[in-house]
Amino acid sequence: MTDILFSDTFEFCSLGSGSSGNSYYIGNGDDGFLIDAGINGQHLKRTLQSIGIQIEKIRGIVITHDHIDHIRALNAMTRIYNLPVYATYGTWRGILNNRFAGSVEHSCHELIDTKQAFHIAGFTIEAFPVSHDAQEPVGFHITKGNKSLTLATDIGIIGEPAAHYLRKGNIVIIESNYDVEMLINGRYTKELKNRILGEKGHLDNKDAAKFIAENYSENMSHIFLCHLSEENNTPELALQAVHHALKEKDVSIHPKTIISTLPRTHRSELHSI
Repeated sequence: MTDILFSDTFEFCSLGSGSSGNSYYIGNGDDGFLIDAGINGQHLKRTLQSIGIQIEKIRGIVITHDHIDHIRALNAMTRIYNLPVYATYGTWRGILNNRFAGSVEHSCHELIDTKQAFHIAGFTIEAFPVSHDAQEPVGFHITKGNKSLTLATDIGIIGEPAAHYLRKGNIVIIESNYDVEMLINGRYTKELKNRILGEKGHLDNKDAAKFIAENYSENMSHIFLCHLSEENNTPELALQAVHHALKEKDVSIHPKTIISTLPRTHRSELHSI
């Protein structure tokens, strides 16, 4: 594999990844946009500043789904900064019905669907349907030049649309929410455990690892495991599952490929690929 696959600038930083709040920055070296805004607005602004990005450089927010840990800052982001919010019809309806985000500025909504790409800050973005207990949830495939990023979080199963786009990503961000034994033996109620385990719940370590092992290619420069549960997972267990699956499938990882977990409550480093 030649280094040209890793030559163009394409910035990515996780600002938070977990049930306490999710938000990801995608940039082009000058400005960019957010995927989700589920952390406190002031904290989000300060975290962006810590990587040299002023909030005025954010050109929009694309939303995966309407749960509060993905939309917490939308009231502030729309009413104070007038940022456009790109969301499916179902997700926007869910946002308006969420008591924590009901005062979002309606005029900021930009309707998206899974049949038509849209553009922000020089990036082309395609939404694809995912399986989760929200209103019309989606993942995103983002391209700029010869680089691409695919994010699929809050998914009970990896359906074919998500699999298709995950295989195409140079940067792959995939949920690895829980360890099954920790969940089953943990303190959650039976109802909550069943919700998480269901096809519209969350993805466990083994299923995420199996997908990575079966679909890895040397075009993948970064594989990030996201949305790890504080209660039912650890970064060590999530990474162990991936390395075990790779070994079981006899898959060799390219020396330049990075596999890591994303922090729950603080930002990652700013990655440029």
